[in-house]
Amino acid sequence: MADIFEKFSDDNEIKRLKQKQAEREYRSLVDRLIDEAQQEGKFDDLPGSGKPLRLNKNPYAEEQAIAFELLQNNNYTLPWIAKRNEILAKIDAFRAGLQQAWRRHQRRLSAAVPQSERDALRDKWAEVVAEHAAGIEKLNKEIADLNLTVPAERLELLKLNPERELRRAGAGRQVR
Repeated sequence: MADIFEKFSDDNEIKRLKQKQAEREYRSLVDRLIDEAQQEGKFDDLPGSGKPLRLNKNPYAEEQAIAFELLQNNNYTLPWIAKRNEILAKIDAFRAGLQQAWRRHQRRLSAAVPQSERDALRDKWAEVVAEHAAGIEKLNKEIADLNLTVPAERLELLKLNPERELRRAGAGRQVR
């Protein structure tokens, strides 16, 4: 009988095809063993036999989704997920602080009557904006570092933009 691989000249291709064939044969063997065990009644006395399965999992979910559920059920978080959650908490705290600073600035500005006092408050606000820009820069560095460790298809965190964060806090472009 002729070797089915003799038409290939590339050793790597031959090796890959032989490995694929071995995997198919292994799967066939496993299927055959399961069928034989079923016929012999080895699965008849299993707990819950004859009752519907209570699976919370989607049987069509990707293997990764099932693996992540297993990790979650055992109170284990992948390091990049833990770091991502930590950064998201920092972003929320940063945004809350910026919004609080803007509201405080607005209250002081509306209460200040003399122009000199209003100018001083606007200068102070410019300093606050600069401090928050430095905070954004630090967060963006953490985001960039995280994105290097996250699986490619899961790059979820976008860098923060100072102007967008000011608008989100209600401050808009009102630096001065």
